[in-house]
Amino acid sequence: MKYLNLKPLLIITLLFYAFVASAQSGAVYSFIFDVDSELTDFVKVERNNRNWLSDFSVSKIFPEELINSIKIKTEEAFTEKLQMPVKMCFYRDKRGRVYDSGGNGGRLEGLPSNSFKGAKVNCTENNRYIRYYVKISNGGSTSVTFGNNKSKTNTKPSLRIHATVFDGNKNKVWKKNIEINDFANLRSVKRYYGVFDVTKSEVLSHVDIYAIYIMGLEQLMKE
Repeated sequence: MKYLNLKPLLIITLLFYAFVASAQSGAVYSFIFDVDSELTDFVKVERNNRNWLSDFSVSKIFPEELINSIKIKTEEAFTEKLQMPVKMCFYRDKRGRVYDSGGNGGRLEGLPSNSFKGAKVNCTENNRYIRYYVKISNGGSTSVTFGNNKSKTNTKPSLRIHATVFDGNKNKVWKKNIEINDFANLRSVKRYYGVFDVTKSEVLSHVDIYAIYIMGLEQLMKE
């Protein structure tokens, strides 16, 4: 009776599955990162009689270097979590022009703002598609008024992250939400000058926002 040598077949099978595993990849197709303006506007002037366009505020533009760092850290975190390469997936029109998240109303620019359907077209041959939302907002405020022309407010920042990973058929394969509220208060002072209210505030710096996000990203990736 002859015995078949199955060792070569076993090796070929293992190599095949290793190739399949190595061919898997993921794409972050929607990455919305919002920061409430009240946490970044260090000066705000409001017209309190509401007769016409009534407010003006000053904040700093988020530097491109930190946005790039946010993208890289996010890709690295999901790469480790999903055990496959993960990259940002931007929407491209028929002319090849790339569109991102814009940057209006406290939203960070330079991040993917695609749809699942668009990601299937723009970033083909992926096995996982990631929808991702980050929000740094006012988690609660307390105010004290002094007479008729001054008030002081303490505002506590809050971080929320929502992440959903889909397969190629848009079935959910992983989902997690986190919220962190134990950040230091930001203080502001509002003074009243006739029809104008002027607020000067402690705000989150770009480095603060980045550090808060990294803290949340690390918690998100924990089991």
